[in-house]
Amino acid sequence: MPVNAETQKALMGVVENLGTAKFGLGESETVGVQEIINDNSDNPSYVLLDARSEEERNVSMIAGAITKDDFLVNPDKYKDSTVVCYCTVGYISGACTLELRNQGHLNVKNMGDGALLGYTLHKTSAGVSKPLVKADGSATNDVHTFMDDLAPLAGEGMVGKSFADPPAVLEAANAAIKEKLG
Repeated sequence: MPVNAETQKALMGVVENLGTAKFGLGESETVGVQEIINDNSDNPSYVLLDARSEEERNVSMIAGAITKDDFLVNPDKYKDSTVVCYCTVGYISGACTLELRNQGHLNVKNMGDGALLGYTLHKTSAGVSKPLVKADGSATNDVHTFMDDLAPLAGEGMVGKSFADPPAVLEAANAAIKEKLG
């Protein structure tokens, strides 16, 4: 089943409105959702890095993803891999990608096409009812969508969870990004 074009368009509108373009990541620093999905799971080309907060990751993650802390403990472990950062829609992961690239990790890229919500939208459109995993590795259709308004963009059957005060969390995230990137 093809991805719902209207939902994908709405998701990309959110991405554009957040201003992910300000990180200046071009096509060569971005990997599309479909490319991630098509990657060979037995010998993946990409290492996925979940750039979201612990609260968000505790709801669910893409199977096999690492955290930024995992990466920073031993970046040499990943030097021969393409590391693809993701978050809910690509904003926080865009900042994470730029930060890591500025530190010399030029093998780090950002997940495009709406990042995690684009991923779940594509997976559910393909008939996968539980495209993410919980911390224990069990499949789930729960996804942290940052705010309730984004839940419908996650795809058919996905259950959105959100922060109690999304504007405050976004303000804090923007302050942290400004401090790290100037």
